[in-house]
Amino acid sequence: MVRSIYTGISGVGIVCCLLLLVSAAIAPVSARGDTISDIEPGDTVFVYEEGLNLSALRNQTTDNPVTALVKYYDDDTGKGEQNRISIPDETAFDLDDALVEEDTGLYYAYSREDNARTGKRIMVRYPDLRIEPVLAAPNHADRIEGISIPTGTAIAFKVISLYVGTQYVAGDEHASVDIVVTTPDGAELTTFKGQDLSDLPITATHIYTDDPGMAGPIVLDRLQEGEYQVRAEWRSPQGFADSAEDSNVVTFYSGDRIGVNTTVPTVTTTTITGTPTTAPTTLAPTETATETTAPETSVPETTGTVPATTPTQAPLTLISVLAALSLGILVMTRK
Repeated sequence: MVRSIYTGISGVGIVCCLLLLVSAAIAPVSARGDTISDIEPGDTVFVYEEGLNLSALRNQTTDNPVTALVKYYDDDTGKGEQNRISIPDETAFDLDDALVEEDTGLYYAYSREDNARTGKRIMVRYPDLRIEPVLAAPNHADRIEGISIPTGTAIAFKVISLYVGTQYVAGDEHASVDIVVTTPDGAELTTFKGQDLSDLPITATHIYTDDPGMAGPIVLDRLQEGEYQVRAEWRSPQGFADSAEDSNVVTFYSGDRIGVNTTVPTVTTTTITGTPTTAPTTLAPTETATETTAPETSVPETTGTVPATTPTQAPLTLISVLAALSLGILVMTRK
């Protein structure tokens, strides 16, 4: 009986633990405080963020305001300061590019009133953004940048943000991007082949536009042939949209693969036109014409000889006849 009770309690305990684990797994991740602007110790903040509340970085004992963020060489507080960022108002702080420049990394909170570090620290980074065109699921591993894509192929875009995707989050609040497609004629679109590619939430280190709940796959049919360029632009927060760098620009080509369509005959024709074998072809008729001219020249010479002989024989025969007649007349006269 005791064993049964113990077993029952153990079973209930195991079930409760499993429920807690499942609840933790499905609960929204909150990397920051109550709102995206509430910064907690250990958080990552990004250049261009506005209205940050750093009061949670105070020394809990003195509770004096945070007046600076300090970065030390090699992250060693025993070495000199590499950069110091002054904080006029810890409850509404804008992290401008000029305050950081190339000095990203680990920063320690400092209080002027305490004349000491508060014991709290945060990471400072620039927002990162990259994009890759790939084949639609389940072929996301196949990148298509720079190659010709056959008509009817389904593709997707992979958006990569290693730090923003995991660190810029408070409950359901995330940064977002617009994917801009530039067509061969120069038009810029955020709706492409019926899919809305605007305001896509960055909820992980990388996302795909055909993930569940996202825009969906893009089928490349009835498209203008040519080069398409794609980039991602920050949509939110506003500081990112105003100042942060867009992603890299990638290209893909719409049309049949080389060797399958009429592109090959076109190339062959061009090659023939430019082949230098035309020169020998031109010379051959010239040589043939020269050889033909010689027989044509000798024919008139032979032909000219025949008429010359015929008239010469005619006068000689007539003289002989006349001579015979004259001789006959002379004989008769003498008789």
